[in-house]
Amino acid sequence: AAAGFWDWSAAIYERPGVAALLLRLQDEHGLNVNLLLWTLWCGERFQAVEDLAVRKAADLARQWTAAVTAPLRGVRRTLKAPPREIAGDGATALRDQVKHAELAAEKLEQEMLEALAAACLKPAESAADAASRARRGLAAYIRQTDASRRASFSVSLLEELIALTFPPSDEDEQQMDG
Repeated sequence: AAAGFWDWSAAIYERPGVAALLLRLQDEHGLNVNLLLWTLWCGERFQAVEDLAVRKAADLARQWTAAVTAPLRGVRRTLKAPPREIAGDGATALRDQVKHAELAAEKLEQEMLEALAAACLKPAESAADAASRARRGLAAYIRQTDASRRASFSVSLLEELIALTFPPSDEDEQQMDG
């Protein structure tokens, strides 16, 4: 059976270069890591990801992030350099608890996004063209944000993410060499 979204995204996130790129897209361009991963996952698992499904996913993620994940992330980051009065083991223990809660919130968001995909999208008939389907899903997501208006944003960042997620197979490389 194919891995669920959480397990799939954890495996992708661990690949060299992926985490740093996703966090850059989040911190510098205001993009949601779970939505970026979701569009990639949908590209692999489903037929075309329509704009409406991406809009629903973006709304869901925006609301959840604002209400739950962003406040937890803010607390965790504050506790990285806590005020002198609370620095020490207590602050470290609290930061670890908040980090655990933030991860649990991320997992719940991914479960909601996975359920949305299952309800809105048709399964892909094959893995062929997964990168192309993911590219269209990413483009639909980017159109709904202001990331592309930022001077430092480049589509090449998304192409790099696609290449890290869907590396060419040996067969693809042989066809390109031939």
